[in-house]
Amino acid sequence: MTLLSAGQLMQYAQQQALNAVFLKAQSPAVAATYLALSSAATSGVLNSTEVLMSGASINELPTASAYARQAYGPVAATGASPSVIYNTSLITWGPFTSAPGTANWGIATDAVSGGAAHPIAAFLLASSRTPAIGDSLQAAAGTGSAGVGFLCQV
Repeated sequence: MTLLSAGQLMQYAQQQALNAVFLKAQSPAVAATYLALSSAATSGVLNSTEVLMSGASINELPTASAYARQAYGPVAATGASPSVIYNTSLITWGPFTSAPGTANWGIATDAVSGGAAHPIAAFLLASSRTPAIGDSLQAAAGTGSAGVGFLCQV
């Protein structure tokens, strides 16, 4: 099992990136991306080889709690090395109508809902969050600095 560290690309994204960089295939067209929340444990559970959001190790929060994926809206990758991509807007999940469990990861995906969506990257939250009924979770707008927003670099 291939385990994840914070801000790591998932298998689907790794294949897309390599095919694009080595001119083997055209990258997917520009489209919206979304952030999901996962209750997968912070070590030893989330598997980078998952290719669908319905994968056994993804553990997305339940929609019955009024949880829904939110728009990610990252900037274009920076021209520096390492290249960085991050959100520029505040992201809010909730308010929750029932307790959804503990969120440990943010997972970028290519669809607003459904198990057939592809996980793109996983981001370990700075600290686990367990919202109660009526609570919302918010992620700060990114600045490109580590620890601020959902930042991924290669």
